[in-house]
Amino acid sequence: MDTRKLLEELENVIMNAGDVPFTNKKMIDGDEVARLIDAINQSLPNELDSARRIVSDKERILLEAEKKADDTIAQAKDYIARITEESELVKQAQERANEVVSSANKSAEELRTGSVTYATDVLKYLETNIENVLEDLKKNRESLIASNSASKKQNSK
Repeated sequence: MDTRKLLEELENVIMNAGDVPFTNKKMIDGDEVARLIDAINQSLPNELDSARRIVSDKERILLEAEKKADDTIAQAKDYIARITEESELVKQAQERANEVVSSANKSAEELRTGSVTYATDVLKYLETNIENVLEDLKKNRESLIASNSASKKQNSK
C-alpha cells in the first residue's frame, strides 16, 4: 500500500475514533495506529529507494547512450579509414563516411536528449509524490498537535 493511502487510513482511524466523554480526546485502537505507523515507516524507505533506483537508472541510461554513441562514432571512423584506403572509391567513401558520422552524431544526441527528458520527467513525478506525502505528514502531525493542545486546554478548565 502506498504511503498516501496509509496516511488517509490513519486519519480515518483517528477521526472515526470514539470520543472520551466531557473531553476533546479520542479513544483509538492502539494496535491499529501502531500497525499503520509501522506500515508508513516501511513504505517511505521503499519510495525513497525507488527514487534512488530511478536516479541510478538515469545515470546508467546516459552512460549507455554515451557508450553507444562513442561505439557508433568509432565504427564510423573505422569505416572511413578502411574505405579511404581503396584508391578508386576514395571520394564515395568519404561522402558515405561523413553521412555515417553525421547520422551517428544525430543518433547519439537523440539518445542523450531522450534519456535526460525521461529521467527529468520521472524525477519530477517522484518529487511531486514525495512533496505530497510530506505535506500529508505535516498536516497529520499538525492535526495531532492541535487535537492534543485542545484536549490539554479542555482538561485544564
